[in-house]
Amino acid sequence: MSQKRIVIIGSGIGGSAVGALLAHTRSYEVSLYERNKLIGGRFASYEKDGFKLDIGCHLIANCDKGALGQILRMVGRPDWVEWHYAAKPAPVINFKGKRVRFPKEIDALNLPPEDFNKIMEFYTKALSIPEAEYDAWDKRSVFSLMQEYTKNETVRAVFGLLSGVFFVISDKETPVGEYALCSKQMLTNRSTGYPAGGTGSVPEAYIKSIKTDGGQVFLSAPVKQILVENGEARGILLNNGQKVDAEIVISNVGNQPTVNYLVGREHYRPEVLARLDKYEYSKATSMLKIALDQPITDEKMVMFIDRDDLSVLEQERRDGIIADVLTDVMCPVISNLDPKACPAGRQLIIAGGGTHPMPEKPDQEWFKKLEASMFNAVKIIYPGIEKHVMWTTFTTSREIDNLFGENGNVIGIAQKVGQVGPDRPFLTDPCVKNLYHCSADSGMHGIGGELAADSALRLFEILESK
Repeated sequence: MSQKRIVIIGSGIGGSAVGALLAHTRSYEVSLYERNKLIGGRFASYEKDGFKLDIGCHLIANCDKGALGQILRMVGRPDWVEWHYAAKPAPVINFKGKRVRFPKEIDALNLPPEDFNKIMEFYTKALSIPEAEYDAWDKRSVFSLMQEYTKNETVRAVFGLLSGVFFVISDKETPVGEYALCSKQMLTNRSTGYPAGGTGSVPEAYIKSIKTDGGQVFLSAPVKQILVENGEARGILLNNGQKVDAEIVISNVGNQPTVNYLVGREHYRPEVLARLDKYEYSKATSMLKIALDQPITDEKMVMFIDRDDLSVLEQERRDGIIADVLTDVMCPVISNLDPKACPAGRQLIIAGGGTHPMPEKPDQEWFKKLEASMFNAVKIIYPGIEKHVMWTTFTTSREIDNLFGENGNVIGIAQKVGQVGPDRPFLTDPCVKNLYHCSADSGMHGIGGELAADSALRLFEILESK
């Protein structure tokens, strides 16, 4: 039986994962084209002075027990990625200088008894929502539900941080259903962690699987256009002028860029464009990667909160003010999760944060202030760290934007109220036959890369059913 020719644009989690699944069936002739030299999109990793650094991701919510691991099991290669869990010691919240394990030690925040009881009611309510009711609860925000239980700003600061960590949006935008679903998965699986060799080891394993099963992968091969004839995708045109014929085209670029730039808006009905144009992206973020000359901690992850006057903080951010200390920072100690992430006797720490708005055209000085603010937070988490810094690398929204577009965001179309579950963008293109979209944009549920993996699993099911 002849194989169907499939072209995949992009090696991010969605593209590399669906490519691995399709190639493994041996029913498809898979060719994947990646514009960059690195594999993996926002999950890519690279090396500097023996330190393994990631482009965008910090931790993975469910590791092998989630969608990323499911894909490896489906292609018969579950051991191609080695996973390390963020436990023993478990992640903690540094709240105004106090280490608190969440939610187990939430009482250590010294909340008034009535607020403590109410927040436990809120947490219990969220985690007890039946799966069949998630879509209905997605019409409400975490902030609006919490206001029914407590208006305590400390409580909001903690849960607001989690909204930023999960979805890179604020608690006022985070849907209750999606928050509950993802929280329940993490509590059930207890497998939050990190892949050995960096986040790039996951898409690299998928790419290796594609090649093992007879597919082809081309790097530094940017695609200029998806070729459409009579309303049907027929292949792609590369920047170098080469045409590649295909019976099926899958874009891992994101729904809006695919429609606007690779296909062309002239191929779409007005109502489809109107829907697509309304989608909003997640917030931008920045990361400070810190190489140390010696280990200074045995912790695996700290989430930092320095302020709980969120109403004041929100107004400052709207005014473009960067505080001396960035108050919401996620700080994984990568080398404690993966000892091979840096040379022996060294340590690698990453600080990430930034669900705050940016100026329309941030200049170098603005980013310098943000970097200093983030490092000041790290110095509070680990006093004296500056004595052991070998070098730092600050990755901003500009670098992400240069690599991937989409305004420098780290997820894609945001999982905000009105944009989750069945309200996510389309997998099957509604106007161009044999064109499919596979990225975090078209995933229905999950955190970060798991959203893209969800998209790959769903698309694979659609294609296999044809």
